[in-house]
Amino acid sequence: MLKIFSFAVLASLALAPSVASADKDFAEGRGATFDCGEDDSVNILHDGGTYVLTGACRQVNIEGSNVRLTIADVDQLSINGNGNIIKASAVGTVLINGNKNNVRWKTAKTGRRPSVATNGDGNSVAKLK
Repeated sequence: MLKIFSFAVLASLALAPSVASADKDFAEGRGATFDCGEDDSVNILHDGGTYVLTGACRQVNIEGSNVRLTIADVDQLSINGNGNIIKASAVGTVLINGNKNNVRWKTAKTGRRPSVATNGDGNSVAKLK
């Protein structure tokens, strides 16, 4: 009986659809254009570069400095670095850990303003005029 149960459990695990999704990582390069419809979580893991993200992004993480980024739509933007410049059409939450980062947004995803938390000096998060 135990063998039949063990086989049934293993067979169900083998046949179960995979729900894991890998993030899109940019670990080097000068930049790129990427559609978040292909993968809604994007990581920029280096200094420099100019990126354009189209579609709806769930999560965008910058782990670097002096990145230029334009985003169509993002639920949560997380910045760990210095001197990054970001323009977002729609943003929900902005988290900054670093100095002299500049985030400009057109529309908050909920409420009048996005939720913002900053740690560092000279960071700016403001609505585009």
